[in-house]
Amino acid sequence: MYSMLLIAATTLAGGDYQTTTRNIQSSGQARSFVLATPTSGAAGKPLVFSLHGDGGNGAGMRAALPLEAAAAGAAVFVYPNAASNNTFEYFTSIGRTREVQFVRDVVNLLQAELNIDRNRVFLSGFSGGGTMANALGCRMGFPEIRGLAVNAGSLYPIDNDFTYTGNGGVSCAMPATMLLWGESDNTPGVSYATGVSIRNNLTATQACTAATTAFAPSPCVTYNGCQRDVGWCSIPGMGHSIWAQAATASWAFFNRQGGATPQATQDIYIDALANNWENFSWGVVDFSNTSAPHSGSSAIRFSAHSFQGLSFAKPGAAIGAAQFPEIRFQIRGNAGGENFNVSLQTGNTLHVNVPLAQFVAGGAIAAGSYREVRIRYAQPPMSYSGTFERINIQDNSGAAPGAPQIVFVDSVALIGSTAAADPVFASGFE
Repeated sequence: MYSMLLIAATTLAGGDYQTTTRNIQSSGQARSFVLATPTSGAAGKPLVFSLHGDGGNGAGMRAALPLEAAAAGAAVFVYPNAASNNTFEYFTSIGRTREVQFVRDVVNLLQAELNIDRNRVFLSGFSGGGTMANALGCRMGFPEIRGLAVNAGSLYPIDNDFTYTGNGGVSCAMPATMLLWGESDNTPGVSYATGVSIRNNLTATQACTAATTAFAPSPCVTYNGCQRDVGWCSIPGMGHSIWAQAATASWAFFNRQGGATPQATQDIYIDALANNWENFSWGVVDFSNTSAPHSGSSAIRFSAHSFQGLSFAKPGAAIGAAQFPEIRFQIRGNAGGENFNVSLQTGNTLHVNVPLAQFVAGGAIAAGSYREVRIRYAQPPMSYSGTFERINIQDNSGAAPGAPQIVFVDSVALIGSTAAADPVFASGFE
């Protein structure tokens, strides 16, 4: 949980932004950040975090990388101060974990306070702050983080929080990323040669071709054919510093990432939990069952009694109707007609809880065969248009432990607004 205290407020010359210094409690630590809010309003605008290098602070980073001037009122900016010693703790697993929570706490707060667009959260950073930005992009992944602009910041695993793949990529769902590096940077750990290696990791991760397209300002380029954008700004003669045109390049790259819907679907479970979804179930649940998959090699086997629940959770990363208005999955019964409820939850707050059967194709769970479940939670009978962090499928029979209900669940996904608005289904007929 977080609490906020307004400390100071100023307005930039020209009236584009109002700045405040804010305090927040996150992961048991007192944190502060400079918040720059457009005087034209913040609602529906993206949120950009800009992380300072070792020994710096948020105000210094704001001055060194003038992103607000480049955005001209089109985004909200956060310039965090590191938790201790003026250095982000990118070099430990616990430091990375705490920073993930800090970013989520600030996003949740500013969505509630300013109605920012949480579907367009971007990270920028320099040196140690760039290394932390890369770590956050890897740990939080796309689409929670929409894009990165990293100035001379490294990418490497801590406690196996990611691995390298066979083609030289990385195992995490990296967002679109632009790297900006001085060709004369010989700083240990973040040298230009390190930057080239990380660029190669990213192009392999995103399956880019070797061909590039010029991207203003010169000499930046973007790689062709990428799953998500990879940008590269290789600056001749520059050492370990922030390029004079880095803000212009970074904002142009962020702006390139488009509108409010980052992808048509977000997988929750497909052979395994995906996209940083977590298992919050209570009861006998096997996420690696291979006896009855709908597709792929595995399905979830849920043996439920005494109101036990299968629960998918993304704590601190609320999902809303504007982003993903529909949930779909496949379910198969053991006996048929199994009695479950489906609910949406945030923390200890249960938003809605309704019978599952009414969303199952055919009106009931079938014995021995899968049926599709489609839940458009803003529509009756849920009629819920807020946000949530957990999806629960809960036993509603109250069966005794010796006579559980057994179901198999597979291919669980959130469906984005583009896919959910498919004209084939727009009328409600399928």
